[in-house]
Amino acid sequence: MKTFLIFSIMLYHFFQPKSAAAITNDYLSYSIIKDNKTIGSIRVERSFKGDITEYLFESRAKVKILYSIEVYDKMGATFKQNMLQQAKLYRTMNGKIKVNNTAAWNGSSYNLWDKDGSNGSLKQSIVCSTASLYFNEPANIRSVFSEKFQKMISIQKINSQKYRMNLPNGNTTTYTYHNGICTLVEADTDFADLKFVLNVN
Repeated sequence: MKTFLIFSIMLYHFFQPKSAAAITNDYLSYSIIKDNKTIGSIRVERSFKGDITEYLFESRAKVKILYSIEVYDKMGATFKQNMLQQAKLYRTMNGKIKVNNTAAWNGSSYNLWDKDGSNGSLKQSIVCSTASLYFNEPANIRSVFSEKFQKMISIQKINSQKYRMNLPNGNTTTYTYHNGICTLVEADTDFADLKFVLNVN
């Protein structure tokens, strides 16, 4: 009987999920503002599982200039021990695919793909990407991987809480932080000047 009891306990623990594999999640939500009007929303999620950290950014916005433009973005980044393993950006405008980028670490470099196929490689380790900037103030970071442009872009510290990126297309993006969390993004885009304002619950 005692042997059977010990065997039963061993079986129970063998089939139980390991606590080390537990996933914890954090969420941030932002309102997209144009000319003092809310035109969309953003949700950013950060999850931890062991030494893996994942970021998922999803946004929807509708802008009316000469005609209505509906933009949907889905961006994700996976880090292992603080090093980027994979980054993706999928974007549609009025339902048409505009961006479909992937960067994947192969052990020595990042293979890059866009919506037309292979797009070269990047031979350096990456510790910060656009997707991770919402949860992580880049206090000691000099460059950030852009999921959109698939290259490293320098980031400049303006003051103790504000950082600016000058993008390859001539636009700029400015990030403002409080206690390490991004509270405001001021983005020059191809179709409008936008603000992403953190919603405080």
